Amino acid sequence: MIQQLRNKKSDKQLTSKDFGRIAYASCLNFFHNNTMCSPWPFGVYYNIDFYWVQRINSNKYQYQQCWCSTFSWTSLGQINGVCGSISEKNLNQIKAIHPDLECTKDGDERVLIDCSYRRRYDADKFNKSQLVFFILNPKVIKGTDGINRVLFGYKLVITPKPGLFPGK
Repeated sequence: MIQQLRNKKSDKQLTSKDFGRIAYASCLNFFHNNTMCSPWPFGVYYNIDFYWVQRINSNKYQYQQCWCSTFSWTSLGQINGVCGSISEKNLNQIKAIHPDLECTKDGDERVLIDCSYRRRYDADKFNKSQLVFFILNPKVIKGTDGINRVLFGYKLVITPKPGLFPGK
């Protein structure tokens, strides 16, 4: 979806609205109505973080984090994402986020896509049976962004098509 969403537009750069559409479409296999929105009747919400880097030189990178989460939605009409400001990081900081973000040539770009279903922040109201887990107990881990509520997560590093990032 990231690579194809703006194919027919002259401005290829992804927007916060695009990130919201990507999050909505990519979690429809589990959520199909307002169950993805607060108060999260299944006890989980969906989150995607996009970490974009572009190598300036061997130890200097441009960096931007964009994200979208059903955590802040109370209805489907609020679908939107957030694009953080562009900053600079050194190679060690980039490798600390994910080692596959290291680029080999100046000008190369990478994007880490970190998708996860996260437990409600009020853990006392989360019940694994809401997800039809009666025997299994999903393990909670810390996400790339440091939030310690991730139940199911997947990370993927891609080389984006030129012009998609940084997000706006």
